[in-house]
Amino acid sequence: MSSDDIHLPAGLMAHAGHYFPWDLVVLFVLAVALGVRLYRVLGRRVGMQGVRQERPGAGPFGRGAPKGAASDATRPSAPPPLPGQAGGKAAAAAGTFDQAAPEVEYEIPASATRVGTVLSEIGAVFPGFSPDGFLKEAEGTFRQVVPAFAVGDRTVLEKLLTPAALGDFSAAIDARVEAGETQRSDLRGIESLSILDAMLLSGQDGTRTGRVEVRIVSRQVNILTDRQGEPLVGTEAVTEFHDMWMFERVAGQSDARWRLSASCPA
Repeated sequence: MSSDDIHLPAGLMAHAGHYFPWDLVVLFVLAVALGVRLYRVLGRRVGMQGVRQERPGAGPFGRGAPKGAASDATRPSAPPPLPGQAGGKAAAAAGTFDQAAPEVEYEIPASATRVGTVLSEIGAVFPGFSPDGFLKEAEGTFRQVVPAFAVGDRTVLEKLLTPAALGDFSAAIDARVEAGETQRSDLRGIESLSILDAMLLSGQDGTRTGRVEVRIVSRQVNILTDRQGEPLVGTEAVTEFHDMWMFERVAGQSDARWRLSASCPA
Protein backbone atom coordinates (compact mmCIF):
# COMPACT_ATOMS: atom_id res chain seq x y z
CA MET A 1 0.00 0.00 0.00
CA SER A 2 1.48 3.29 -1.05
CA SER A 3 1.11 6.66 0.56
CA ASP A 4 -1.29 7.61 -2.13
CA ASP A 5 -3.68 4.99 -0.86
CA ILE A 6 -3.92 6.68 2.63
CA HIS A 7 -6.79 9.08 2.64
CA LEU A 8 -7.89 11.05 5.78
CA PRO A 9 -11.10 13.00 6.12
CA ALA A 10 -10.82 16.60 5.00
CA GLY A 11 -12.00 17.96 8.42
CA LEU A 12 -9.35 16.03 10.31
CA MET A 13 -6.63 17.19 7.93
CA ALA A 14 -7.68 20.83 8.43
CA HIS A 15 -7.65 20.45 12.26
CA ALA A 16 -4.21 18.82 12.23
CA GLY A 17 -2.78 21.56 10.08
CA HIS A 18 -3.94 24.47 12.28
CA TYR A 19 -3.56 23.04 15.90
CA PHE A 20 -0.76 24.45 18.21
CA PRO A 21 -0.03 22.94 21.68
CA TRP A 22 -0.62 26.13 23.74
CA ASP A 23 -1.23 24.13 26.92
CA LEU A 24 2.29 22.70 26.73
CA VAL A 25 3.74 26.16 26.24
CA VAL A 26 1.93 27.47 29.33
CA LEU A 27 3.13 24.55 31.44
CA PHE A 28 6.70 25.10 30.21
CA VAL A 29 6.62 28.78 31.12
CA LEU A 30 5.25 27.98 34.59
CA ALA A 31 7.97 25.37 35.11
CA VAL A 32 10.70 27.84 34.17
CA ALA A 33 9.29 30.53 36.46
CA LEU A 34 9.04 28.07 39.35
CA GLY A 35 12.61 26.93 38.79
CA VAL A 36 13.94 30.49 38.84
CA ARG A 37 11.99 31.19 42.03
CA LEU A 38 13.37 28.09 43.76
CA TYR A 39 16.91 29.02 42.72
CA ARG A 40 16.58 32.47 44.19
CA VAL A 41 15.30 31.11 47.49
CA LEU A 42 17.37 27.95 47.91
CA GLY A 43 20.37 28.73 45.80
CA ARG A 44 21.53 31.70 47.95
CA ARG A 45 20.63 30.97 51.60
CA VAL A 46 19.94 27.65 53.23
CA GLY A 47 18.84 27.45 56.84
CA MET A 48 19.29 30.26 59.42
CA GLN A 49 22.11 32.58 58.48
CA GLY A 50 23.35 35.63 60.36
CA VAL A 51 22.57 39.08 59.10
CA ARG A 52 25.26 41.72 59.41
CA GLN A 53 24.32 44.59 61.65
CA GLU A 54 26.20 47.83 62.12
CA ARG A 55 27.31 48.62 65.65
CA PRO A 56 25.55 51.71 66.99
CA GLY A 57 27.89 54.43 68.05
CA ALA A 58 30.80 53.24 65.94
CA GLY A 59 30.56 56.33 63.77
CA PRO A 60 29.18 59.83 64.08
CA PHE A 61 25.69 59.93 65.57
CA GLY A 62 25.62 56.13 65.86
CA ARG A 63 25.50 55.47 62.12
CA GLY A 64 28.20 52.83 62.03
CA ALA A 65 31.85 52.86 61.07
CA PRO A 66 32.89 54.81 57.98
CA LYS A 67 34.05 53.10 54.83
CA GLY A 68 37.57 51.75 55.03
CA ALA A 69 37.24 50.88 58.74
CA ALA A 70 36.18 47.27 58.27
CA SER A 71 38.85 46.08 60.70
CA ASP A 72 37.01 47.87 63.53
CA ALA A 73 33.85 45.86 62.92
CA THR A 74 35.05 43.03 65.12
CA ARG A 75 36.05 45.33 67.99
CA PRO A 76 33.58 45.08 70.90
CA SER A 77 31.70 48.20 71.83
CA ALA A 78 33.11 49.98 74.87
CA PRO A 79 31.04 50.34 78.06
CA PRO A 80 30.05 53.79 79.24
CA PRO A 81 32.66 55.49 81.44
CA LEU A 82 32.33 55.34 85.20
CA PRO A 83 33.23 58.22 87.54
CA GLY A 84 36.95 58.78 87.72
CA GLN A 85 37.72 56.60 84.72
CA ALA A 86 38.89 57.71 81.31
CA GLY A 87 36.03 57.86 78.91
CA GLY A 88 33.96 60.11 76.74
CA LYS A 89 32.77 59.85 73.19
CA ALA A 90 36.28 59.80 71.76
CA ALA A 91 37.33 56.86 73.92
CA ALA A 92 34.13 54.98 73.18
CA ALA A 93 34.65 55.39 69.44
CA ALA A 94 38.25 54.22 69.70
CA GLY A 95 37.39 51.35 72.04
CA THR A 96 39.99 52.44 74.60
CA PHE A 97 40.02 54.38 77.84
CA ASP A 98 43.61 55.57 77.89
CA GLN A 99 42.71 59.23 77.74
CA ALA A 100 42.21 61.32 80.86
CA ALA A 101 38.69 61.87 82.14
CA PRO A 102 37.15 65.16 81.03
CA GLU A 103 37.78 67.94 83.51
CA VAL A 104 34.88 69.21 85.58
CA GLU A 105 34.08 72.85 84.92
CA TYR A 106 34.35 75.09 88.00
CA GLU A 107 32.43 78.38 88.01
CA ILE A 108 33.60 80.90 90.63
CA PRO A 109 32.15 84.40 91.08
CA ALA A 110 34.49 87.29 90.40
CA SER A 111 36.18 88.78 93.42
CA ALA A 112 34.45 92.14 92.82
CA THR A 113 30.96 90.62 93.29
CA ARG A 114 29.18 90.25 96.62
CA VAL A 115 29.70 86.47 96.66
CA GLY A 116 33.33 86.93 95.68
CA THR A 117 33.83 89.33 98.58
CA VAL A 118 32.31 86.86 101.05
CA LEU A 119 34.58 84.13 99.72
CA SER A 120 37.55 86.37 100.45
CA GLU A 121 36.27 86.84 104.02
CA ILE A 122 35.88 83.09 104.39
CA GLY A 123 39.47 82.68 103.26
CA ALA A 124 40.57 85.03 106.04
CA VAL A 125 38.68 82.98 108.67
CA PHE A 126 39.64 79.55 107.34
CA PRO A 127 43.38 79.44 106.54
CA GLY A 128 44.17 77.64 103.31
CA PHE A 129 40.71 78.16 101.85
CA SER A 130 40.47 78.82 98.11
CA PRO A 131 37.41 78.60 95.84
CA ASP A 132 39.18 76.13 93.53
CA GLY A 133 40.24 73.89 96.41
CA PHE A 134 36.77 74.08 97.93
CA LEU A 135 35.06 73.00 94.70
CA LYS A 136 37.52 70.14 94.34
CA GLU A 137 36.57 68.94 97.83
CA ALA A 138 32.87 69.42 97.07
CA GLU A 139 33.25 67.31 93.93
CA GLY A 140 34.84 64.50 95.94
CA THR A 141 32.07 64.67 98.52
CA PHE A 142 29.42 64.47 95.81
CA ARG A 143 31.06 61.41 94.27
CA GLN A 144 30.97 59.64 97.65
CA VAL A 145 27.57 60.73 98.96
CA VAL A 146 25.52 59.75 95.89
CA PRO A 147 26.43 56.01 95.89
CA ALA A 148 26.59 55.87 99.71
CA PHE A 149 23.02 57.10 100.03
CA ALA A 150 21.85 54.65 97.35
CA VAL A 151 23.17 51.62 99.27
CA GLY A 152 22.45 53.08 102.71
CA ASP A 153 26.07 53.32 103.85
CA ARG A 154 25.68 55.45 106.98
CA THR A 155 29.36 55.08 107.90
CA VAL A 156 30.42 57.00 104.80
CA LEU A 157 27.63 59.55 105.17
CA GLU A 158 28.58 60.26 108.78
CA LYS A 159 32.01 61.46 107.64
CA LEU A 160 30.64 63.78 104.96
CA LEU A 161 27.41 65.25 106.38
CA THR A 162 26.57 67.55 109.27
CA PRO A 163 24.60 65.89 112.12
CA ALA A 164 21.36 67.53 110.98
CA ALA A 165 21.80 66.44 107.37
CA LEU A 166 22.77 62.94 108.49
CA GLY A 167 19.49 62.69 110.39
CA ASP A 168 17.50 63.60 107.27
CA PHE A 169 19.42 61.15 105.09
CA SER A 170 19.06 58.36 107.66
CA ALA A 171 15.31 58.93 107.89
CA ALA A 172 15.02 58.63 104.11
CA ILE A 173 17.05 55.41 104.14
CA ASP A 174 14.89 53.93 106.93
CA ALA A 175 11.69 54.76 105.04
CA ARG A 176 13.08 53.16 101.91
CA VAL A 177 14.07 49.98 103.74
CA GLU A 178 10.68 49.73 105.47
CA ALA A 179 8.90 50.03 102.13
CA GLY A 180 11.13 47.37 100.57
CA GLU A 181 12.40 49.79 97.96
CA THR A 182 15.82 49.75 96.33
CA GLN A 183 17.71 52.80 95.16
CA ARG A 184 20.16 52.61 92.26
CA SER A 185 22.36 55.61 91.55
CA ASP A 186 25.14 55.21 88.98
CA LEU A 187 27.12 58.41 88.71
CA ARG A 188 28.38 58.57 85.12
CA GLY A 189 30.02 61.97 85.25
CA ILE A 190 30.00 65.50 86.63
CA GLU A 191 29.67 68.37 84.19
CA SER A 192 30.14 71.42 86.41
CA LEU A 193 30.16 72.85 89.91
CA SER A 194 29.16 76.51 90.38
CA ILE A 195 29.36 78.61 93.53
CA LEU A 196 26.04 80.46 93.74
CA ASP A 197 26.15 81.99 97.20
CA ALA A 198 28.33 82.26 100.27
CA MET A 199 27.86 83.56 103.79
CA LEU A 200 29.83 83.94 106.99
CA LEU A 201 27.70 83.72 110.15
CA SER A 202 28.62 84.61 113.71
CA GLY A 203 27.00 82.79 116.64
CA GLN A 204 26.17 84.18 120.05
CA ASP A 205 29.04 82.16 121.51
CA GLY A 206 31.46 83.81 119.13
CA THR A 207 31.79 80.88 116.73
CA ARG A 208 31.93 81.66 113.05
CA THR A 209 30.35 79.38 110.47
CA GLY A 210 31.01 79.49 106.76
CA ARG A 211 28.39 78.31 104.30
CA VAL A 212 28.78 77.95 100.54
CA GLU A 213 25.97 77.04 98.16
CA VAL A 214 26.96 75.03 95.08
CA ARG A 215 25.00 73.96 92.02
CA ILE A 216 26.15 70.57 90.70
CA VAL A 217 25.30 69.32 87.21
CA SER A 218 25.85 65.57 86.81
CA ARG A 219 24.90 62.63 84.62
CA GLN A 220 23.37 59.67 86.44
CA VAL A 221 21.32 56.53 86.04
CA ASN A 222 18.96 57.00 88.97
CA ILE A 223 16.02 54.67 89.58
CA LEU A 224 13.93 53.56 92.58
CA THR A 225 12.27 50.12 92.45
CA ASP A 226 9.70 48.41 94.69
CA ARG A 227 9.79 44.97 96.33
CA GLN A 228 9.04 43.27 93.00
CA GLY A 229 11.76 45.19 91.20
CA GLU A 230 9.30 47.37 89.32
CA PRO A 231 10.46 50.97 88.76
CA LEU A 232 8.73 53.63 90.83
CA VAL A 233 10.80 56.71 90.07
CA GLY A 234 13.56 57.31 87.56
CA THR A 235 14.71 55.64 84.37
CA GLU A 236 17.45 53.35 83.07
CA ALA A 237 18.62 56.08 80.72
CA VAL A 238 21.49 58.40 81.60
CA THR A 239 19.86 61.61 82.80
CA GLU A 240 21.26 65.06 83.55
CA PHE A 241 20.65 66.15 87.15
CA HIS A 242 20.87 69.67 88.62
CA ASP A 243 21.33 69.68 92.41
CA MET A 244 21.78 72.45 94.96
CA TRP A 245 24.10 71.49 97.84
CA MET A 246 24.94 73.62 100.86
CA PHE A 247 28.33 73.03 102.49
CA GLU A 248 29.16 74.15 106.00
CA ARG A 249 32.25 74.46 108.17
CA VAL A 250 32.71 75.81 111.71
CA ALA A 251 35.86 77.78 112.45
CA GLY A 252 38.10 76.62 115.28
CA GLN A 253 37.14 72.95 115.05
CA SER A 254 39.68 70.24 114.39
CA ASP A 255 37.55 68.98 111.52
CA ALA A 256 38.80 70.84 108.44
CA ARG A 257 36.24 69.29 106.09
CA TRP A 258 33.39 71.18 104.48
CA ARG A 259 30.35 69.01 105.22
CA LEU A 260 27.07 68.76 103.36
CA SER A 261 24.37 70.47 105.42
CA ALA A 262 21.44 70.52 102.97
CA SER A 263 20.54 69.43 99.45
CA CYS A 264 17.67 69.86 97.02
CA PRO A 265 17.02 69.78 93.26
CA ALA A 266 18.17 72.94 91.52
